[in-house]
Amino acid sequence: LAVLTGYECHPYSSPTHALAAFQKEPYNLVLTDLTMPGLSGFELLTKIKSILSCTEIIVITAHKSPYVVHNSHFLGAANIFYKPLNMEELEKSVKECHQKFLTWQDRFQEVSFIDQ
Repeated sequence: LAVLTGYECHPYSSPTHALAAFQKEPYNLVLTDLTMPGLSGFELLTKIKSILSCTEIIVITAHKSPYVVHNSHFLGAANIFYKPLNMEELEKSVKECHQKFLTWQDRFQEVSFIDQ
């Protein structure tokens, strides 16, 4: 994905494969569609958040409805994008999520240093 240049990306063709990889080594950011075979994006989001609640998740969908918006945010999605994607907005959101991760990582190290 050209929009994600500079970031290490691990694409998966199956949500169950993505979840298995996440269970072995959690990611800081996950981009997911809502409509997938075997496991919906909402189910994947819920499972990921139960493993590592601080993981940022961006939902991508073609379904524009109040239910989708509400459920995405209720389950902890950082953002939601509709198809066709605005790649500039997606890139901006990825950068914001990454910056948030770096900020929290720095704060955690500060707290760890103080506790020693």
